[in-house]
Amino acid sequence: MECSEMTSRGFLGSLLAISGSVARAWRVGAKQVFFIIVSFILVTGCSSAPQTGQPGGPAPSVVDIWHSLQGAEADALEGQVQTIVQTNPEVIVKLNYVPAQNFAAFSYQAEAGGEGPEIFIASREIIHELYGQGALASAAYNDKEAFPATLAAFRFGEVDYALPWMTDIPLLYFRTDTASVPSSLTELFSVNGISIASLDTATLSAWWNGQGGRLINAGSISLNDPNNLAFLQQLLTWRSANVLRIDPTALTAFANGQTPYVIAGASIAKHLTQLNVPWGSIPLSDLLGGQGQALIGTTLGIANSAIKTTPAMLDAIQTVEKALLSPEVEAAMQGAGSLLPANMSYYGRPEAQKGVFPQANIALTKAWALEGNGQEWKLIPLQNEAWSNVLAGNATPEDALNNAQEQAGKVLSVKGQP
Repeated sequence: MECSEMTSRGFLGSLLAISGSVARAWRVGAKQVFFIIVSFILVTGCSSAPQTGQPGGPAPSVVDIWHSLQGAEADALEGQVQTIVQTNPEVIVKLNYVPAQNFAAFSYQAEAGGEGPEIFIASREIIHELYGQGALASAAYNDKEAFPATLAAFRFGEVDYALPWMTDIPLLYFRTDTASVPSSLTELFSVNGISIASLDTATLSAWWNGQGGRLINAGSISLNDPNNLAFLQQLLTWRSANVLRIDPTALTAFANGQTPYVIAGASIAKHLTQLNVPWGSIPLSDLLGGQGQALIGTTLGIANSAIKTTPAMLDAIQTVEKALLSPEVEAAMQGAGSLLPANMSYYGRPEAQKGVFPQANIALTKAWALEGNGQEWKLIPLQNEAWSNVLAGNATPEDALNNAQEQAGKVLSVKGQP
């Protein structure tokens, strides 16, 4: 055993003890004196406090995580958590799966009884619901690497209530064997047109707001804004000319070579590659000279419990969250699933310099930073309904948007959190 440190007081005390022992040596014998000296020094001079997570030290902090991941993603999360625990012996992490459809209700009931986890990993929609129930504390860890739009999605009243983890963003895909990269919307819709799985704001947000579309103008609802009307009329013209094809099987048609262009999330690139489809992609805003901001797609966040995020647990929670948000862990999760990392630092890695990642990085950097309690979240479904009614022939563009404007006043007058 080696002594790493001995205070001056301890050293002096040891010398005095040694002197006394030496004086008695003549009576007890040199061998016994040596044993006394060594034992005393070992006890008084070489002891140190055991470390957390080590035998004899304070018990590790236990951090519970509830998540909604399944299959390969759940397996990848478990593997990454094991690595985190091995690297950080001061924490123990327990994982529990909660079905997405029951996540918010189950979590609320648990917290009402003083139970539940320290960390939630769930979709943006579930986290919004948990926030509305008062089940969340502000984010324990300060994530400085998140894309502005992904972080904004979990911000309520200028406070971050979750950290973005994995995300998605729509891109324009083209078949490299039969199509070229279009330079503008005019060029795209003057030839073969495009297929989309559904007609909604999430899919076409970059083209809509890139041409002046907006839902709120100077604090007032503006669903029937002239720019919104012009865009809806444009959609109707494209649809009538069959250059805008709304097809739930659009991705299959693209993979089979039946349509040269499709709009889909960046997450679909992995599937296309597995099918050996020759594809390329560009941000939707490229067709408007860089104008327009896409709305982020499916996004997973890391949130903290309102009752379990205590000062005593803060260090342990931050340790786990910092590790989960590392590029290495996000890379492992991306490999197991399809969603893309929501943190900018990942996109500097060598593997992120090819495939869909450079284009996704551009789109995510410019994405629509819509805050969690933004009124637009409640207005988007009304615009989607207006678009559907017009293309189904149930209303004129003017009537559809005026009706949406009227309905919007009633929707926003309902009190309560998102």
